[in-house]
Amino acid sequence: MTATMFAAAPLAQLAQLAQLAQLAQLAQLAPLAQFAQFAQFAVNPQSGYALPPRWGWYIVLYFFLGGLAAGSYATATLLDLVGDPRDRDAVDLGYLIAFPLVVACGLLLVVDLGVPLRFWHMLVQSENVPELLFKWWSPISVGTWVVAAFGFFAFVSFVGALVERGTIRWAPLVRLDRWARARPRPVTALWGVLGAFFGFFLGGYTGVLVTGTSVPVWHNSQLMGALFLISAASTSYALLMILLMRRRGRSPHDGTVEKLARADRWAILMEIVVLAVMVALLGRLARPIVAGGFGVVFWLGVVLVGLLVPLALHGRRVGRMSEERRATLGAACVLAGGLLLRFVVVMAPQWPGVRPWSL
Repeated sequence: MTATMFAAAPLAQLAQLAQLAQLAQLAQLAPLAQFAQFAQFAVNPQSGYALPPRWGWYIVLYFFLGGLAAGSYATATLLDLVGDPRDRDAVDLGYLIAFPLVVACGLLLVVDLGVPLRFWHMLVQSENVPELLFKWWSPISVGTWVVAAFGFFAFVSFVGALVERGTIRWAPLVRLDRWARARPRPVTALWGVLGAFFGFFLGGYTGVLVTGTSVPVWHNSQLMGALFLISAASTSYALLMILLMRRRGRSPHDGTVEKLARADRWAILMEIVVLAVMVALLGRLARPIVAGGFGVVFWLGVVLVGLLVPLALHGRRVGRMSEERRATLGAACVLAGGLLLRFVVVMAPQWPGVRPWSL
């Protein structure tokens, strides 16, 4: 086979896939047509290999804010189910911040499409409006529906928190809120558990999403979903601690703050273990993350600032620093580390094709 013939082979395969898609559509074989179209767009016509994604800061922020939204909602639900009345502020804060954060996630995904006005094509079949579009084999499609489902639960809980605080006084909503809260405990618990399920799905899904790509570091990081889920829990604990102390006047010795701090310590320890095991299993494949310029950010920003410093600040005096400032600093470090973790994971394997400042 000549070099010209060899180079043309992927193009011939692409043409065959296109013909297969057309024939399948004419024969009304929907599953075969969808598979052919999926295969057609999943390969590079110049090489025949799967196309790697080109992700920038829109996706970094989506991963980070999605984890915060998921963790905040799940934490609020857990405190609502098993906590005491003193945890009510944390419950309200969790519900109040989850919905705006998931809205921000949706906006980031829409903007990242490149043609934002076509976002509805992710949910509805453009050729068969209003039939819904769900591609179970596509992580992007699954993620879109998970964000939508979680957004629904987050919105209802958000409105309920505003009604309970007296911010919303519209009579129909107030009556509906009272009716919902008067339901039997198992019903209200089921609602919270379902919302938390979609939240946990979103928190871990962002890590699983990268393993479905052709990038070697991502594809072989089988613990990435667990790592992102634990990080989502840790960062949400930290955010709620900051809000309780700065906005609600709680002290570090407050019962709810102590609960969150204790949970955060366990989450940090688990994150350290999972991160170490993942890097060890990756071996040489982890080099883009742990070496070079991104390696500096990883070891100093993620490991030192985001994990070890907060762990050291928990329960220890640092000079003349007050307990409240120490707790706030530790929580801020956790948030910074969670953001830097997603930055390094997303950007390092794509260098130099995607620059660190790319959107």
